[in-house]
Amino acid sequence: MRTLFIAVAAALALTALGSATAANQTVTITRTGFVPADVTINVGETVTWRNTDSNSHQVVFDRAPCNLTISAGQSASCTFRSGGRFSYQDRSQQPRLRGTVTVNGPRASVTLTAPRTTATFAAPVTLSGVVSSQAAGESVTINAQECGKTSFTRLGSATTTASGNWTFTVRPKINTVYQSRWRTNESSALTLKVRPAIRLTRVGRRFTARVTAAQSFSGKTIALQRYRAAVRRWATLKRVTLGASTTPTAGTFVTTAKFRSRIRSGWRLRVLLPQAQAGACYLAAPSNTLRVR
Repeated sequence: MRTLFIAVAAALALTALGSATAANQTVTITRTGFVPADVTINVGETVTWRNTDSNSHQVVFDRAPCNLTISAGQSASCTFRSGGRFSYQDRSQQPRLRGTVTVNGPRASVTLTAPRTTATFAAPVTLSGVVSSQAAGESVTINAQECGKTSFTRLGSATTTASGNWTFTVRPKINTVYQSRWRTNESSALTLKVRPAIRLTRVGRRFTARVTAAQSFSGKTIALQRYRAAVRRWATLKRVTLGASTTPTAGTFVTTAKFRSRIRSGWRLRVLLPQAQAGACYLAAPSNTLRVR
């Protein structure tokens, strides 16, 4: 009989201990505190606060996006979609009542990816990512820091769809670092490097090269090149200095060079802005290819 009593008591003790770590916990709010004050759940589970006091009480978290005001005799719940230890308090009481929710599972996060890491001036690139809650309707902010700038600026925001996915299209005009932010969580930084847009045209032996970018390239040198199929490489025929720039739209510079060159039928030609001339904020950039007929 004594052995049976001990076994039953041990089972009851384990049940009481497990009540603070089971799924979908319930916390009772009394005049003097939260009972139990500390609970543990898994990601995706819910905590419900039941107010048994005659006064209203608050559940205000430091980091979790869940803040409640619960009237006497009422209940309210929060579902936790990321792991971590979350502290909360009732600020309406003095001294303040305090408690914690420990959530087992991955911590909150937001990712940021791009289909490529290079782009041509102002060409569209679709950024994408996912929030760890995998919930639809979440707002994700996209920030950018252009080459030469010392801080990030806000570009805009995206709203998550099913499974927490989001997309946002950017048109970088210069080497740019991007970062996404969801709630208080920031993604890893992603750098897109940009090539100036270069267009080569020809009328007879007269050529025009136009370099479009977010800065002027006046005084920089481009190379007229011919493709040599026998060795599978481009060979430089001559070097040309870029002239004056125009600004067809705010923040866009078109730098032009006009020149002549001897050519032969069947040649494939292009111009190249080498890295030494492109500078720190751009990649080296080739133009389109022209075939001499």
